[in-house]
Amino acid sequence: MNTKKNTGKSNRTGKPHARQGDRISSRSRRRSKEAARRRQKRRLIQGLILGFFACILVFSIYQLASIFLTYHSGDKEYEDLQQYVLDKPVLPEAVTGGLSSSEDSEEAADASLVPMTRIDLASLQEINSEAIGWIEIPDTVISYPMVHTDDDTYYLTHTFKKESNRVGSIFVEALNHADFSDLHTIIYGHNMKNGSMFATLKNYNTKSYWQAHPYIYIDLEDNSHCYQIFSCYQADISDQCYTIGYEKDVSAEVYQQFLDHLKNSSLFDTGVEVTAEDKVITLSTCTNSGRNRFVVHAKKLY
Repeated sequence: MNTKKNTGKSNRTGKPHARQGDRISSRSRRRSKEAARRRQKRRLIQGLILGFFACILVFSIYQLASIFLTYHSGDKEYEDLQQYVLDKPVLPEAVTGGLSSSEDSEEAADASLVPMTRIDLASLQEINSEAIGWIEIPDTVISYPMVHTDDDTYYLTHTFKKESNRVGSIFVEALNHADFSDLHTIIYGHNMKNGSMFATLKNYNTKSYWQAHPYIYIDLEDNSHCYQIFSCYQADISDQCYTIGYEKDVSAEVYQQFLDHLKNSSLFDTGVEVTAEDKVITLSTCTNSGRNRFVVHAKKLY
């Protein structure tokens, strides 16, 4: 009897304990699976985030490498072209004997004929038939060949050798004559982040920089020429300074008003007089914002 009672008690108490243990074990398994799913989800999200930033990093490296190669390729091309510069430009004092065009334009013109011998233009034209000359501002990076074509967009994205490159080339306004015979000629160049092309023009926002670099030298097929800077400032793309088409038979008063606008817009007074007897050039480049342009105006001395 005792044995049966013990056996029955064992049966009654053993089964509930087993069921309770099964339930605990089942909940543990569920919790374990849920925890595993959460860990897997976290790892997936972390993996996606890491993958996203890895893609950004790779893309950024690619972009930087592309920009570097673009700059390097452009700089290398223009560095190689320096071999066609044979001599330094002639200072205006050595040519005109100190005369300025406003003092005695006729005498200065007669005394200032400087043959174009310092640039090997023929060799440059063998490389690019649209080459018309060379522009240089001493002691700056601006020393480049110039081109002229009927398309003002082509050389925004092509170098002197016509290679596709955002560095572009220095080019003269398509509507201007290639021989600089117009009263007003415009020359364009990019404002590159590495300081090349026309990037240093923005340094003319200070008078001290202008004092250190007052002249622009233009070598053309006919002669070498020197221009004296008289105005520097930031201009809107619709500014009057981009007006061309002035001819010698145009009203001197109208042309003088144009020149006065250029001079009066300057960030500082250069003290350089400019009259309707003067031919002028404008160097133009984009600002960092891209909405405006920085322009430098200069009058012809010889």
